[in-house]
Amino acid sequence: MSDIDIENLAYVDIQHDALAVFDDVEQGVILSEDIWISGYKAGESSVHGKAKITFREGGGSDITSRDGVKVDRSLSSKTNFNVSIPKLNIDNCTVKYPKQIIHPPYKKTSNLDAPLHINSLDLNPKSPHVVIGGPHGYCVILPTSLNSTEKEVQLKGHVGDVRDVKWFPSGEVILTASSDLSIRIYGREGINPRTLRGHTRAITSTHILGVGKQILSASKDGTIRLWDVGKGEEVKRWLIGLESRMTIEGMIVVEDPQLLQLLGLGLGEGEGEGEERVMILNVQDGIWIQPFSSTEKGSGWFIKNHLNSQLISMDQKEGLVVLGYMNGVVDIIDLVRLRKPSTSKEAEVEVGMDRIKRIKRNESPIFSLYLTSTSTGDEDEVDLYVGTSSGLPCLLGITIREYGFEVETKEELAGWEATGIECWGKVGDNVWCAGGEGGLRRY
Repeated sequence: MSDIDIENLAYVDIQHDALAVFDDVEQGVILSEDIWISGYKAGESSVHGKAKITFREGGGSDITSRDGVKVDRSLSSKTNFNVSIPKLNIDNCTVKYPKQIIHPPYKKTSNLDAPLHINSLDLNPKSPHVVIGGPHGYCVILPTSLNSTEKEVQLKGHVGDVRDVKWFPSGEVILTASSDLSIRIYGREGINPRTLRGHTRAITSTHILGVGKQILSASKDGTIRLWDVGKGEEVKRWLIGLESRMTIEGMIVVEDPQLLQLLGLGLGEGEGEGEERVMILNVQDGIWIQPFSSTEKGSGWFIKNHLNSQLISMDQKEGLVVLGYMNGVVDIIDLVRLRKPSTSKEAEVEVGMDRIKRIKRNESPIFSLYLTSTSTGDEDEVDLYVGTSSGLPCLLGITIREYGFEVETKEELAGWEATGIECWGKVGDNVWCAGGEGGLRRY
């Protein structure tokens, strides 16, 4: 895939505290102040404009744009703006600021420690709560309701960085995994009735099977392990790699029978018969595909990364796979591209189902990717949230055509300084993201 052209997407960056400027002007603290707006696209000169925010008699504020940019405030929401930069062919790009920001309670052990860095978040499927994982064992349940007086619940026990957190489907139990080599189960009151141990290096990903009687965990030790939660013991193990073990940085589990067929599995005869699921693993220099049914060495296969950059993030939904790299590139591919090479039982590939799109906004490493269905429910469209090491999160729209994928920037998600966006979550129309600043933002 290394010789595929990269489509460079233009993007917009607005002063991260612009809403505070509007508030100061509208409250009469100051009569006017500038905010800056920048537009970028690889291969073209960047545009740096300003907009003067001035007090309006009778209440509110006025915006006067200049220097090649045009900014309008949305009539439906004071946190949304429309930006046009004609020189870069940016027309009415939606820029959203957070509707809500939560700063979790976090006490540094010393002044030399960095601020809270949120590694993982998960939204409760049954109630307005979020669980987050951070450094040095920091793990907490927070209410997400506006103006809630409910206290947070600390999940104590981990001593290493909490790398992955998940609610069980019931919304009453939480699964956590850490670099301290342990997996823990908590009740939502903070009680830890079960701790699972066995991995020899940091645990990077987990997956809950069904209602949660069993879970999967993936680790930098090159193994995936299946655990019986009730018994608190390992029941199955896969060693990833052929000559030597591969470090696992991330895991996606595919269980849909139609998607398994795209990978050449679950067709009901011969190898792969009765396949229930497959694990797709980020091993930095490529992707390892591991069928669930077999633990034999070599039962999985490796898809080498021909892009000259390390793979650091990925997600999968509805037959699409998105891959994010250290050099800022995002690959959008059909799941069928990950099928086992040179097998006698190839997947039946529909016409046009070998599509790939390679995009890039800038050089910032792609820290997080999150695929989700569009708000319109269109089967030919998928939403992709992207977070990078330098902030600038965005929502991209992917349209699935017979000949390939079309990608457009639907929203820029402003309000971040230059800090990494590590994780995403969505319930209904509410999208949350978090990362290096320690705050959770809802858009």
